[in-house]
Amino acid sequence: MVVLRRRLAFGPPPRTRALPWALALLALSLPVWGWPAAWGKDSNKTMCCRTSGGTRGTCLNLWAHLVPPGNRVHPGASRVIALLQGVSPTPTEITVRFSTLAGDLVGEQTLPARGVGVRLLTLPAADRPPLNQPLIWESFPTCQPNKPPTRSAMVVVPDPGLSDSQRRLVALRQSCGGTVAAAPLLRALELDDFSAKLPPTLPVHCHTLTLDSLGIRGDQGNGSTP
Repeated sequence: MVVLRRRLAFGPPPRTRALPWALALLALSLPVWGWPAAWGKDSNKTMCCRTSGGTRGTCLNLWAHLVPPGNRVHPGASRVIALLQGVSPTPTEITVRFSTLAGDLVGEQTLPARGVGVRLLTLPAADRPPLNQPLIWESFPTCQPNKPPTRSAMVVVPDPGLSDSQRRLVALRQSCGGTVAAAPLLRALELDDFSAKLPPTLPVHCHTLTLDSLGIRGDQGNGSTP
């Protein structure tokens, strides 16, 4: 009888009391707004990684997605994304790949060999499947495909925090076939550490993605080249 009274006084057994805590932890691990918890609006929690330290030997000394530090991009109506290609002894191809959050391949395309510079990419219209959903964007040089790719989250919901960087990318269209000063561009995206590894001016190579494997073809856009 004494044991029974003490259990009633102190509540249910520990296992029963721990259940709400377990459910709370499970809830925290679930996606929020269709995104994994690590890709929420908190800029301290980002998908890894928008930059690469480069490759050994005769490939690239670096490559990076030109996205804000939060590693998220919203192309929107501009349909523009961009990546930075570092220095290499010879022109190098870059492969870009898009996948769903579940890891299913949406499409990929290998860009023609170019030297150091900015790769400005115009996407097919994003108002049709399969591009009208959150995607994972990956890039890697074909000269070393086994190195982990750069990876960024491509969102479909407009975010005011991404508008400045997107306007900067759209402005780069005016430099297609020309050059752009490296320092201001890198500084705006907090990529200053790369300045010492790059020339002071960067060629701007413009491409239109077709993603032919999906039956989707991009139009040429302003100043775009294959």
